[in-house]
Amino acid sequence: ISPVMPNQLTEGDSFQAGFSIMNRTDKARELTVTITAKGPIETPKGQEIQQITRTVTGEPYKRTTLWLPLKSRGEGRIKFTARGGDATDQDGIVHELEVLRRVSLETAATYGTSASEKITESIQFPDDMRTDAGGVRVTLSPTVIGNVEGAFEYLRDYPYDCWEQKLTKGVMASHFRNLEKYMSDGFKWEGSKELPQSMLDLASSYQASNGGMVYYIPEDRYADPYLSAYTALAFNWLRKSGYNVSSSVEDKLHEYLIAMLRKDVAPDFYSRGMAATVRAVALAALAENNKITIDDLRRYQPYVREMDLFGKAHFLMAATGTKGAEDMRQEVFNMILSHADQTGGKFIFNEAFDDSYSRILTSSLRTNGAVLSALAAYGGTEAGKIAVGDIPFKMVRYITQTRRQSGRWENTQENIFCMNALIEYSRVYESERPEMAITAMLDRKTMGKADFKDVRDEPAEFKRAIEKKDPGRKATVTIEREGQGRLYYSVALSYAPRSLKPDPINAGIDVRREYSVERGGRWIILKTPMEIKRGELVRVDLFVSLPAARNFVVVDDPVPGGLEPVNRDLATSSAVDADKAESDYGADSWWFHYGEWSYYGMSRWSFYHQELRHHAVRFYSEYLPAGNYHLSYTAQAIAPGEFTVMPTHAEEMYYPDVFGKGEPAVLNVKMEEENK
Repeated sequence: ISPVMPNQLTEGDSFQAGFSIMNRTDKARELTVTITAKGPIETPKGQEIQQITRTVTGEPYKRTTLWLPLKSRGEGRIKFTARGGDATDQDGIVHELEVLRRVSLETAATYGTSASEKITESIQFPDDMRTDAGGVRVTLSPTVIGNVEGAFEYLRDYPYDCWEQKLTKGVMASHFRNLEKYMSDGFKWEGSKELPQSMLDLASSYQASNGGMVYYIPEDRYADPYLSAYTALAFNWLRKSGYNVSSSVEDKLHEYLIAMLRKDVAPDFYSRGMAATVRAVALAALAENNKITIDDLRRYQPYVREMDLFGKAHFLMAATGTKGAEDMRQEVFNMILSHADQTGGKFIFNEAFDDSYSRILTSSLRTNGAVLSALAAYGGTEAGKIAVGDIPFKMVRYITQTRRQSGRWENTQENIFCMNALIEYSRVYESERPEMAITAMLDRKTMGKADFKDVRDEPAEFKRAIEKKDPGRKATVTIEREGQGRLYYSVALSYAPRSLKPDPINAGIDVRREYSVERGGRWIILKTPMEIKRGELVRVDLFVSLPAARNFVVVDDPVPGGLEPVNRDLATSSAVDADKAESDYGADSWWFHYGEWSYYGMSRWSFYHQELRHHAVRFYSEYLPAGNYHLSYTAQAIAPGEFTVMPTHAEEMYYPDVFGKGEPAVLNVKMEEENK
């Protein structure tokens, strides 16, 4: 006797519990079989079990399957006992089947920062929520900047040495001194104090006679406008840190940039937008040295719309440093803000640009670093403080989380602009050493206490489970702070609705699922309630769309009890069946809504890790740029019944309030015709 069962169930599933009886002798046998089920199932009134007894004829070397119809109720484990045989032989088996809760969590969160003595956040518990899942979580931290060693290690050990790389390494060495209080005690950069000045002393070797800077050979034909503007910015950063910049080199460089502003000397491969962007970087560098006036900014104001966000950010910095440009600042700030994607805890700026922008080393993260620096500067003005609000600390959350596992960003430009933005942020918002005692309370009950005496202290997290009294009521989280320093906090409520919501949810991630079967030589997309036969193959397509870059994303697709994923890595699996996930699409598939889909394993910056389990198929990624992603797998119908298909769930694992849910469904698996 062996079980013929689903791998798991969800509360409320109706199914056929099967046991297969095999006669291993050469004569037909009259066999009496009793099947008993006990646990979270519906039973006749006054009984604790469901049971059937049948007598079947077991033909030689053939299997016969007996079915017990059941409906699950609640979570837990159903215990089956099956006994069968005749006077000569007997066999028996005990089998357990897990019933999962019909739970699909949703998370709402708020994030904030404050230097005040008391913070309050209100919570409204939903009326229609379960009390056996979810909870309230409060997280506290003395800084939003952390784990910065990886970026410094990357530049410290960087092996190449064109001028941009030498310059960036020197600036990062000076930043190391500025951010040393955030470093772990064991991290060192020998020679970091002297390196910036020795790099500056080499600048004349990379300056052409026309004043422009070059990557390798100091000839006019190799002078690069962007590299020159970037060098002027770097000189400003280094001067702030107390290093000496050669006046002869800098004066010639400024003359080159002023000439670039007044003449059309951009390289042939520059588009109008690229040229405008590079000029904005030059304006920002020159404004800090009082080399431009409000009239210069007005001359280039009409070109701001042609700039990418990196250019707009630098134009805002130039306007912030120029007297009389108040109206201009607000206008450019609004332009930048129109490209924002906001979640509870993060602020991200996005745009689309063509591949030619790579010639000026453009990347999304470099842009966000520059925007953060611009907003930190603009937030230092009276008008800007109100407009900017809490955007900078939410941008820091995004920028710090978008580092690779090694703790650094992708390239030298991203590392320098992101790190420079963190420097600017720390100067404005984290200048005071933390020395504080914190108490977090839900209503009047203490959730936890923490002490912070250093920016390197680990965050503190306090949790409280949902209680029976919570549904429908309002509550208040109070955070009391004694001492000095800036406190960062988040308050999150995770809860499960009593009933599955019929419509999809897009809280920063859009996720959709399709079940398809191949019939008559073409793929048919199933609509709920979906109906298939036991043994039939189902192709599952998942479509994920992101309006902005997301970090550490998981897509969790629950597998209903009647299906089992086909794992191509197992020797017993059919490669043909597994490959069904790579076939054509049904006529009304979501696939046809967009022209470009990134597929599984396409690159490091796509989904590249997969877990196939009986109860769920999960896909993971560290970092996903804005765009559209397609995932798929194949499953086989293994057990008859009516099963709940829980909604697909996608989320940022470290920011679960950034999530998406698909639609729930119902799957009916019918028995083969001969077994009905």
